Amino acid sequence: MALHHAAVTVGTSATLLATIPEKSPYTAVLLFNDDNSAIFVGDSSVATSGANLGVKISKSTTTTQIWLNAGDSLYAISAAGTAANAVSVLYSSTF
Repeated sequence: MALHHAAVTVGTSATLLATIPEKSPYTAVLLFNDDNSAIFVGDSSVATSGANLGVKISKSTTTTQIWLNAGDSLYAISAAGTAANAVSVLYSSTF
């Protein structure tokens, strides 16, 4: 297994957070938003409002867990932009 971790800067356009490799099992992705601005997560069309509104993740002292299937990619966007490397991502993969 390989452990993947990254500190990501999320801005006002969709930013890739994680991609689960093909043939991987159902995978939990842990997200931690350490910025005062909320982020919204979803697919590559994620938005901060409207029809493509993503799941909101506010600044918190705990992680948010999102489950993804093999081949899925998770993106995030912020209405205000975030500070450099404010969103932390952690997940494990078998490939």
